[in-house]
Amino acid sequence: MAKLKVFYVPIDDFELAEMEALGVIPREDVGVYLTAKVGQSQCFISANHKLIKVLVQQAGEFECLTPSEFVNKYLNSLK
Repeated sequence: MAKLKVFYVPIDDFELAEMEALGVIPREDVGVYLTAKVGQSQCFISANHKLIKVLVQQAGEFECLTPSEFVNKYLNSLK
């Protein structure tokens, strides 16, 4: 069984501004993306399908799932 780990991840303001300027990831989601990246997340969960699509195509740094995909893949097996 996988263990869930939670960490506080500070985000660098310069890196945030730099990512926003690139325009690859929707501006409102840059902080969320950087938190996952800097925190070395293994899985990124979001209901924002546009964001997930961008992350999978552009970054490929971690597994990207919708909430229902996450539940089906990781939590249903706990029943």
